[in-house]
Amino acid sequence: MIKITDITLCTFNYKAAPEHKISQLYSLLLQTGSSYIEIDIPLFELMEKAVDKAKTVLRIHYPTQINTFPGFAGYVCRFGSFETPLNLISEIQVNDIRELNQITKYTKNKNVRIIGLDDLLLHDYVNTFAKIKEIFSGRLEFCPQNRYYCATALAAEWALNEGKNIAVSFCGAGGFAALEELIMILRIAKRHKPNMDLSVFRKIKELYEELTGYQIPGNKAVIGDHIFDVESGIHVDGILKKSSNYEPFEPTVVGMSRNIVIGKHSGKSSVEMKLKEYGVIPKNEKISLLLTRIREESIRLGRGLNDSEFISIARKFS
Repeated sequence: MIKITDITLCTFNYKAAPEHKISQLYSLLLQTGSSYIEIDIPLFELMEKAVDKAKTVLRIHYPTQINTFPGFAGYVCRFGSFETPLNLISEIQVNDIRELNQITKYTKNKNVRIIGLDDLLLHDYVNTFAKIKEIFSGRLEFCPQNRYYCATALAAEWALNEGKNIAVSFCGAGGFAALEELIMILRIAKRHKPNMDLSVFRKIKELYEELTGYQIPGNKAVIGDHIFDVESGIHVDGILKKSSNYEPFEPTVVGMSRNIVIGKHSGKSSVEMKLKEYGVIPKNEKISLLLTRIREESIRLGRGLNDSEFISIARKFS
């Protein structure tokens, strides 16, 4: 079984955020299908009452701190040590494939998280994965970093090549693989569905933007506001007939809806669908004239038309 550890809460400065907002984000992340949520000691002390230890991994500085903070599902410690409890994961930084031979120094560690390997996708990653698995006999977790913008692809390939444990963050926060993208990839490619309802990603997105001040791009995979905007006429026609030819998942899966954008590339199907949506019925012989007017206005504005602009034009042809 694939186990995903979400490390989002360890990637940004939460000290200025209200405690109840951080607790809310923690609760929402638990609903994504992640097996565990990773937090550090200061964050645990901030929201101790909200923490479900059975589903939480605690980041510590020294193995001895396990005795001070008992009861967590697991612990993560940079480098760790050889003589450690079974639930301690030793985190090892491997910046790129040239440093891979260094991991043999840690073969005695019972559980290991390899963090880094940004460039692995440029090499024979399948055989590299196999070699890494041969070196470690205990729990092996992969946490790829995103310097070359390949982290999510690496995390997915790790899982698709029988890797069992992965560490990721929401929206790739902190420079890691993106939780929401990995969850969706595994849902589609591996039928991995720990959580049937992924509309929670919309709630997390809004809260994450509020807490970090970062505006997630509209074209961001899975959670972007505009990923289901469709303008091209042939695409709209195709989606209406069989959406799976164009979309790997339905908008409703992530709590969104499809938006037909009317612009210079729109065709008859797009316009008719939009007209039906607003109950505007133009005369058939005027559809071509309406299309021409829409294209002219879209070119003049240098963008697609918003709904009010479209309806204003359409009513003149009804």
